[in-house]
This record gives sequence, structure tokens and C-alpha cells, in this order.
Amino acid sequence: MTSPSVQPGPTAQEVHGALRTVADPCSIATGVPIDMVGMGLVKGVVVDAGVVTVELQLTSPFCMQIGLMSEQAEKAIGALPGVSEVRIEVDHAAEWMPEDMEQEARDALRRVRPLPLLSVGRAS
Repeated sequence: MTSPSVQPGPTAQEVHGALRTVADPCSIATGVPIDMVGMGLVKGVVVDAGVVTVELQLTSPFCMQIGLMSEQAEKAIGALPGVSEVRIEVDHAAEWMPEDMEQEARDALRRVRPLPLLSVGRAS
């Protein structure tokens, strides 16, 4: 008698790849869609026997899009082979900073929305 084959869960790298298909809704509003990983929203990924737990931080404690992002993340991760359950945990105490973004994502955003020039030593 043969035992049924067990599909191993995805790697953390595969989970990150799935999360790269989910854009942060606020970044879409800026005209520069940036995925959850590029935005620096993914604090951690744990895969244990097909159960995937993702810890997220938000760009603002008042983020109204977390429900949508969580739903899209669950769908993207759930489509990976070997996933039996997806858990999304949000660290509401985490303080996201623009420096949490990947450099490429920051550069893309700055091409569209440059930092304002500061007036230094302006004559009176």
C-alpha cells in the first residue's frame, strides 16, 4: 500500500513572490503601483506544514485598505501549491517609514513625485 503524497508548503521566497502581485492601494492612487513587498509592508513570513502566516505593517495606523489588501494577499498566497491555510496578522504598533520601501520602489515614486526643494539661505 502506498501512502498519499504530501505536497510540501511553499517557501518564504514563493510567498514573497505571490505578495508581489498585490499592489498597495494607496500607491495605486499616486499613479505608481507598488507591491506589498516593495512598499516594505511585509514584516515576516512563516510557513509551517502548509500554513502560511504573514505579518504586515501598514503605512498608516488609519489605513482603511487593510481588508482589501488582506483579502488579495490571502488569495495570492492561497493559490500557491501546498498551502492549506493563510493567516494575515497586522502589527498595528509598527511604525512604517519610507525607508522601509525597496530602493527601486522609492526611486519609481520619486520620478513621479519628486521631493520639494528647500530654500536655503534665501535673501530677505
